Amino acid sequence: MLGGDVNQITWQQFKESFYAKFFSASLRDAKRQEFLNLEQGDMTVEQYGAEFDMLSRFAPEMIATEAARADKFVRGLRLDIQGLVRAFRPATHVDALRLAVDLSLQERANSSKTAGRGSTSGQKRKAEQQPVPVPQRNFRSGGEFRRFQQKPFEAGEAARGKPLCTTCGKHHLGRCLFRTRTCFKCRQEGHTADRCPLRLTGNAQNQGAGASHQGRVFATNKTEAEKAGTVVTGTLPVLGHYALVLFDSGSSHSFISSAFVLHARLEVEPLHHVLSVSTPSGECMLSKERVKACQIEIAGHVIEVTLLVLDMLDFDVILGMDWLAANHASIDCSRKEVTFNPPSMASFKFKGGGSKSLPQVISAIRASKLLSQGTWGILASVVDTREVDVSLSSEPVVRDYPDVFPEELPGLPPHREVEFAIELEAGTVPISRAPYRMAPAELKELKVQLQELLDKGFIRPSVSPWGAPVLFVKKKDGSMRLCIDYRELNKVTVKNRYLLPRIDDLFNQLQGATVFFKIDLRSGYHQLRIKDGDVPKTAFRSRYGHYEFIVMSFGLTNAPAVFMDLMNRVFRSS
Repeated sequence: MLGGDVNQITWQQFKESFYAKFFSASLRDAKRQEFLNLEQGDMTVEQYGAEFDMLSRFAPEMIATEAARADKFVRGLRLDIQGLVRAFRPATHVDALRLAVDLSLQERANSSKTAGRGSTSGQKRKAEQQPVPVPQRNFRSGGEFRRFQQKPFEAGEAARGKPLCTTCGKHHLGRCLFRTRTCFKCRQEGHTADRCPLRLTGNAQNQGAGASHQGRVFATNKTEAEKAGTVVTGTLPVLGHYALVLFDSGSSHSFISSAFVLHARLEVEPLHHVLSVSTPSGECMLSKERVKACQIEIAGHVIEVTLLVLDMLDFDVILGMDWLAANHASIDCSRKEVTFNPPSMASFKFKGGGSKSLPQVISAIRASKLLSQGTWGILASVVDTREVDVSLSSEPVVRDYPDVFPEELPGLPPHREVEFAIELEAGTVPISRAPYRMAPAELKELKVQLQELLDKGFIRPSVSPWGAPVLFVKKKDGSMRLCIDYRELNKVTVKNRYLLPRIDDLFNQLQGATVFFKIDLRSGYHQLRIKDGDVPKTAFRSRYGHYEFIVMSFGLTNAPAVFMDLMNRVFRSS
């Protein structure tokens, strides 16, 4: 297929050779023409969107910009949906798709409502689509009438094939909403456009009791959510309790299930009015209470939302258009992502979880037959590598002898046969150094740790002429370890030549062992007393006073040798 040196071929040459072999120019032209002629027709919006994405790859030059892509998508929609989508002026293809899906779902919900009202929707649509001559006047009750004059704009609409409505005198498709108490914005009955919940973004509940109050929700269970395809789900903390949350742009309000309110013991307050909520199945549900200032955590950000209590299935919380609009949220249906641009914080994204289907289970006989026919089979072994937290209290011997395993040392250790001594070189005079400078946070921690050592009796106030400075060293867990800088004292101390174990010997002794720890005993060094005559030599200076250690401290040069001597004697006697 490729001639010459393949190492020197460019991507453009490879693409041309590949197309010539497997994807001829005639096929590409056919696909491009199919994209040009693509219209929704009898397809659903979801099917049309998928077909649009598939065919658009063959004509990228026709949709080079996002605006051109959105315009081509809208021009292919059915006329009844196309006009409404254009009214919102979507800037991107994703926005246009979201609006079209919402409107198509709205149309399905409306058709299900009107299906049983005495005449079928098909008969209505047939009657509405028949052109009717322009009436000269339209009489109302009481003998009042008004004239209709065909405006230039309406004449243009009529030329495009939209019939003239005998009710309102305007050219449009679909059911006429004039004088039907139906909202022109969300196309729901029971309120007008000036009181639409979508326009008021959730403030409808604060209006007077004289207005009509009606809401809608597009999905109250998982089956409806999967059919919608325009929603995003996820498990999120709501007031400290994990809840299954549905992001639904087709819902006029935000809701919380009554079962979750009882489970989490949330405080509710009554609404000023009863809200009637319509569902996709055509039934109406009533909401009489709300949870105010409910905190929900999304992608590490805590946002407040007012939730109306509703008897729902499957979902604990539904976040609707009132809350989504207030936080400038947009839903990417294909990626199952919600992008938030709240006014009071930086923008962030939330990745929702897709619908999960249960795996299909087959019998062992069926599996054996499939394997004998050459079907692929994969054997998977799952091992839980998570470590189980084991506490000392789970061991029987620890529970039987709690005084042997205290959380902290009860006080000063007893006098043992081994005590820590500090022998100085001849002619040594007391050494004292000024305290190191510390940051405010370190000074605060120093005060706390000094008080803990005083409470345990490990240190005491001192008037010794000796004095070493103190400093902090950060541990792996982020806490601070108090250290005494005994380097000057260690220089004049006679070294203890007690034999310390070699690392090679330790490896031989530990062969086959399964349990290891870093230091013997709890606060091991603090279980050794210092000889009374050597206590003043351990003195240290700090911003909060002059103190000296009564027990062996970390940082002293002979501490490891003396501690090893004590451990050997203890284990030898046992």
